[in-house]
Amino acid sequence: MVQFTEVIGNGIIICALAAIIISVLKTIPYLIYCKSKKDFKGTLLFAAGAVAAEYGIYLIYPIVAGLSDAYTQYQNLLLIQITTILGIYGIVFIINWTASMVVLIWNRRGIWNNLCKAIAIYCTVMACIFTYNAFMLYFNNAHSESVRVAAVTVPVSHLLNEDSDVKAVIYSNDFTDLNLINTKRKLAAVQDELFQKSYNEAVSGAKIIFWSELNGVVMKEDEKALLSRAAKFAVDNDVYFMISLLVKTPYKNLKENKTVAFNPQGKVVSEYFKFGRSFGELCIKGDGKIKLFDTKYGKIAPFICSDMAFTTVITQAGRNGVDILLDPASDWKEMSPIAIKTAVIRGVENGCAILRHTNEGISVATDSSGKLLAYADYFNSDTKTVTAQIPTGGRFTVYPYIRNLFANLCVLYVLGCLVLYIRIRRRLHMEVK
Repeated sequence: MVQFTEVIGNGIIICALAAIIISVLKTIPYLIYCKSKKDFKGTLLFAAGAVAAEYGIYLIYPIVAGLSDAYTQYQNLLLIQITTILGIYGIVFIINWTASMVVLIWNRRGIWNNLCKAIAIYCTVMACIFTYNAFMLYFNNAHSESVRVAAVTVPVSHLLNEDSDVKAVIYSNDFTDLNLINTKRKLAAVQDELFQKSYNEAVSGAKIIFWSELNGVVMKEDEKALLSRAAKFAVDNDVYFMISLLVKTPYKNLKENKTVAFNPQGKVVSEYFKFGRSFGELCIKGDGKIKLFDTKYGKIAPFICSDMAFTTVITQAGRNGVDILLDPASDWKEMSPIAIKTAVIRGVENGCAILRHTNEGISVATDSSGKLLAYADYFNSDTKTVTAQIPTGGRFTVYPYIRNLFANLCVLYVLGCLVLYIRIRRRLHMEVK
């Protein structure tokens, strides 16, 4: 429970409730399966039940769904290509169907009646799946052009959470004029360092540069000046420049957690507010609508941190032909290994390359098949900067159009089997009477 609490990052009561709900939902497939584990249909029911349980967790709270077993396979490039059609639920189904088939074969060893047929069906389906997966993996825009993308960060966690001036101004309404003056001075120093790091990357050849989540902390009255500075930076360095802001209006509890992107002409081409807020995150909730922008390097869309857990939001990228997803994030050490897996799979599902850059965690860049392009650990990095040559061409995938159709079909199949089972039991009961 202690480890679970560190990952989820909330109070022990919330984590206990989450653990109970997850445990109950994940137990249901086993309760169903115990009645039919020597039947081939039971293997399908178990796999469908596992999908239904995972989908139920997602519907309750998408961020916790990042604990799905499917994400453990994010480095299995051949397997995860099935997500381009079925999403993570394709992986869940394959894992659990395979496991239940092994149990079926073991339980019926020596009794080959109908078992060979079951094995043949399983092998045929898997052969079709992995043939498709191999095609998607090995014919993935191998000759696509690429662009150098850089993501920079400045350590701000200590400043936001422990500095008495900044903490009072940003997270409370109880501060003095001196607190405010000191806060502005300290935030200005962070901004200067961010622009210097961004300049270093522009000089090194980066054509797309962005900051990680929460780095551009600014008071509302100073936001306009910061945006003007960012616009000038984009023009002077001939880059697409996206800054990640946390805008605080004095005496208002909800802050603006957003990104603002500029083209090389200094024009604002995207303003995106975070949609997927965590428990207790006091920020204005975005509308969840994609704010993509066209560039000479393809279509680019920003999402922020835990937005990547919301599949129904990210599928907008696939439907709109986005080529590169930029995901500024802010993690904590225990959560980051889970968060990167979610981001990688979202990219594969939607046919997009991704660069997820974070404070206090692991940053990754992958192409649209999930192949790793860059990896950096915040805690072992001197510069805290990530750069990668990212393919400029995405690819078409089916999943953004059908979304969680497969998961819904699995739910209907499980419910249908339960209804049929209940009706048969009632009929047998009536016959006995």
